[in-house]
Amino acid sequence: MESGETAAWDNVMFRAMIECLRDQVVTVHDMEDSARIIYANEAACHHFGVGLETLLTWCPLDFDPTYDEESLPHLLERYRQTGGATFETLHRVAGGTEIPVEVTTNLFEQDGKTLAVCISRDLRPRREAEARLKELDRLKAKRESLERLARFAQCAPGFMYTMEVRADGHLAMTYASSGVEDILGLSVEAVLDDIGHLYSRIVPEDRDRVMLCQESTGREPLPFAEEYRILHPVKGERWLEARSVPERHKDGVTLWHGFLIDITERKRMEETLQFIAQRSWARDGDAFFSTIAHYLGKTLGVDYVVIDRLMRDVNLVETVAMYARGEDLPTICYRLAGTPCENVVGRSLCCFPRQVRRLFPDDLILQDLEVESYAGVPLWDSAGTAIGLIAVMDGKPMADMDSVIALLQLVATRVAAALERDRSDRQLKAREREFRSLVEHSPDTVARYDRDCRCIYANPRLVKEAGMPLAELLGKTPLEFPGGESARAYQAKIQQVFETGEPAEYELSWKTAQERELVSHIRLIPEFGFDDEVMHTLAVGRDITEIDAYRRCIHHLAFFDSLTGLPNREMFNKHIREAMEGASGPRRQFALMMLDLDRFKEINDTLGHGIGDLLLSKAACRLLGAVGKGDTVARLGGDEFAVLVPAPTASQELTALAGRILGAFAQPFLIEGRELFASVSIGIALYPQDCTGIDTLFRYADAAMYHAKRQGRNNFQFYSADLTARAAERMRIESALRHALGRNELELHFQPQFDMVSKTIVGAEALLRWNRQDHGIALPCKFMPIAEETGLIVGIGEWVLAAACEAAVAWNDRRERPLSVAVNLSPRQFILNDLAGTVRRILEETGCRPEWLELEITENLLFEDSSEVRTILEDLDRMGLSIAIDDFGTGYSALSYLHRFPVKRIKIDRSFVHGVPTDRRRLELVKAMISIAQALRLEVLAEGVETPQQAVYLQAHGCRLAQGYLFGVPQPLRGFEALIGGDGRAVS
Repeated sequence: MESGETAAWDNVMFRAMIECLRDQVVTVHDMEDSARIIYANEAACHHFGVGLETLLTWCPLDFDPTYDEESLPHLLERYRQTGGATFETLHRVAGGTEIPVEVTTNLFEQDGKTLAVCISRDLRPRREAEARLKELDRLKAKRESLERLARFAQCAPGFMYTMEVRADGHLAMTYASSGVEDILGLSVEAVLDDIGHLYSRIVPEDRDRVMLCQESTGREPLPFAEEYRILHPVKGERWLEARSVPERHKDGVTLWHGFLIDITERKRMEETLQFIAQRSWARDGDAFFSTIAHYLGKTLGVDYVVIDRLMRDVNLVETVAMYARGEDLPTICYRLAGTPCENVVGRSLCCFPRQVRRLFPDDLILQDLEVESYAGVPLWDSAGTAIGLIAVMDGKPMADMDSVIALLQLVATRVAAALERDRSDRQLKAREREFRSLVEHSPDTVARYDRDCRCIYANPRLVKEAGMPLAELLGKTPLEFPGGESARAYQAKIQQVFETGEPAEYELSWKTAQERELVSHIRLIPEFGFDDEVMHTLAVGRDITEIDAYRRCIHHLAFFDSLTGLPNREMFNKHIREAMEGASGPRRQFALMMLDLDRFKEINDTLGHGIGDLLLSKAACRLLGAVGKGDTVARLGGDEFAVLVPAPTASQELTALAGRILGAFAQPFLIEGRELFASVSIGIALYPQDCTGIDTLFRYADAAMYHAKRQGRNNFQFYSADLTARAAERMRIESALRHALGRNELELHFQPQFDMVSKTIVGAEALLRWNRQDHGIALPCKFMPIAEETGLIVGIGEWVLAAACEAAVAWNDRRERPLSVAVNLSPRQFILNDLAGTVRRILEETGCRPEWLELEITENLLFEDSSEVRTILEDLDRMGLSIAIDDFGTGYSALSYLHRFPVKRIKIDRSFVHGVPTDRRRLELVKAMISIAQALRLEVLAEGVETPQQAVYLQAHGCRLAQGYLFGVPQPLRGFEALIGGDGRAVS
């Protein structure tokens, strides 16, 4: 063929090959005409979804969304330079769909034109295949992970599980690892069959708490974490830690995936650490070692515990403490040879779970005590030398030897430290020559400072605690590291040692490079040069962070109230002493306020001490909110608070403060859904105006507070001198009154009760008198309020009742017309005593008939309409006694009580009778009272009748009975008996 024919044939062959490509889009672009398509195969038309005629009008801007008119020329120019490229892009086809494609472009010259052949491949099938391969790889990895997890769950310590909680609350265990057999002593089949087997293992004291925690976390749901005890059928009581996380499904089912692990050893360690931290420092010497021995014996449940220390002859040991089944045995010395203890000293630990007597037949102690098992650990000093040992022994084999050894090793550190302290004191000078080797291994921090207070040496312990390299620590002053106010004072202490040449001590609070807070007790020791000048200061520090925390806790407990967080009485007294000693000039004055919650006891007794404690806490908050910034608030005890007000400018300031406090308590307290009202009474005393002694100041403020209570509560009162006088007199009266019965100083006087129609005496009112030694006769108004307040009225009331009944029996022994005796009752007798039982007993003991006795009560008692009072009065009425209302008309006079209670007589008070017959208003009131009594068929007795005119008026209006000076004054028993000796008629 000719060359022209060959070219044509090649062109035909090329087109035929291109058209055969079904999955490849082939286009030819004219690079001189914006890369317009000049040829496209059938696959291209199918790919773009348009006909060939349309496609031959397109350029890349028509189908490639990644190009724009600005970027396309630059791209074409780059292709001309490189001759083509392979890249991924997007093709926008008919309908707007964008298809990811891989395009391979090659440039060639034809007829003087630069053309580009672009072969495009749809990437979607390849990417889908890649995605399927990735999913297969993911599923395979997941399956392998699950298989590894299953193998791990079966081999891991503890018990792993999945628990299903259905929407109806039903529980079921759907997966359980084989660890359940070790942890709970149950088979996998058992817990899968019934989850109740698991709960049955929980100690009853912990079961409710666990169930409650599960319920609360299940409602959210939230991750579950709890520690509790179980009873293992073989191992006994064990501590478990349970943790699980929820997986909630749309069908309402929640899966809990979790695990149980045995933490008995950890709990035992925690308890031991707490025991050591809280108790071991409280004792020294032999008492300390004995306490440790007893603790180990009881905690591990072993028969014997021995703590030994090595003698100078290392073949001999001396027992420091020996516990034997709850008792202490005397100390002994013995040789190590042939004993298990010999092995202990030679290595880190020694344990013989069983048959120890057979292994050491020459150890007579083991033989005598019949020991079967033995475990011991050595005690090492700070230099790593054995100085003693701790061993436990038991009459039966030890099953959990690892836990025993772990606990012994934990306690051994503290016991070794105690043994070493004694020895260190004796060997201090000798060990100074070995300072360098010892400090490198010392558990204490050691540093040396030069005269510029720069650190020139630090032992490894200090480097470790500081948390920074030695090179960075050296050359720094305390102000540079650790820095802060505590370090500033520490540096001043170092300078003091250089100046004085005397040792010093300091407690440094500092932070490590990792911001961990530490407290170190540091002893600063001067190091002298040849000229006796202090060249360096040696600083030896011991970590007392734990001790400092307990010390601050103890300080808070000692000086602050645990309920409210306020200063307690001790701390408050300290503030007052400081105010007394530190103030001067016009500021040498302050005020003390004493506050007491009104009727707090009623709230405590009615609602319980828990509510009372909540009320006290809220009251403390309100009090703090009411006082000034510089004022000090304290709780002294119970419901008693105090406020120290420094340098008040005037009494108006204190008045305003007291008003704010009263206003703060005016609003109700909301406690557990209840509204409680609790006002306060405030007493104020001033220093030095009122007194200059702290005890006296408290007493004066307390007197003012009780004066405020007597003024109706919910107010404040300033102290005045007459309060002290009244309080002292009251105390003297109270003290004497407590001995009045024993000294036979109480006596009864009797005032006749007269029938104005028959002109005869029908009875008498028993009136109490106190014939006080060296004071003469005292009327009830002088001492009865104190008797009521102190509760002495109960005993006095019983004596009055018994004496009155004895008098009635004596009068009526041979009398045809018996006389009655009226006795006043106190409301306190209804509250503090079995009144009905007391009356019944006195009637039986004295032989007094009930109809001879009349009991007088005040109408205020009935106004409360108490069911208890009603019950007592009904019991007395059934016994046959008469109930009278004394001082009728002076109380609230809610007359409805007259028909609700078993009342038989009313006594018109003398204040109404006094105005008869001249005061018209009183006349009408007396007439009304008589009319009410007649309407209710009650007897009426008028008190305080002193003139014949009063008697005539009362009798004329229907009042038959009366008592008063007109008919007789109160007389002792013999005088009254003389008066009624005849027929009982009175002489008018």
